[in-house]
Amino acid sequence: MPIVDGKYEAKISTTFASPQEGIDELKRMIQKSRRIRISNIPMQLLEALTPLLKNKDLMIVLPQGEKPTEELKKLAPVATTKARIYVDYMGQEANSGAVNFASRSFGIIWAKDKVLMVSAMEYSKCAKCLLEAFEGGWHYAQKW
Repeated sequence: MPIVDGKYEAKISTTFASPQEGIDELKRMIQKSRRIRISNIPMQLLEALTPLLKNKDLMIVLPQGEKPTEELKKLAPVATTKARIYVDYMGQEANSGAVNFASRSFGIIWAKDKVLMVSAMEYSKCAKCLLEAFEGGWHYAQKW
């Protein structure tokens, strides 16, 4: 942890001002990263990210009830979650998904294919823990 003005300082997370700002940062991270784990994000967003995901160390867990396209199956190992994962977002029931990288994890809150909020966990120990949570979800998901 760096010392700034004689005090320990660490930025641990970001909540983006708009969903699009978060998605733009997510795209930049995908371009720079080699290993990516995606879990329970809206299919429309996954389709938009697909061209950037080629030639990556990638695994994908789709939202409950979704089936992979042939393009996704060729791109990476794919599974569908058996769990209903949701949050209360400002009084509205919404889905919670993630895109995990080695040192950063993006949380995506969405409903009906619309992204409501994007945040990023930037504290590397927490990001690593979230990446390990993906592995547990993968274990219990329906493989394709």
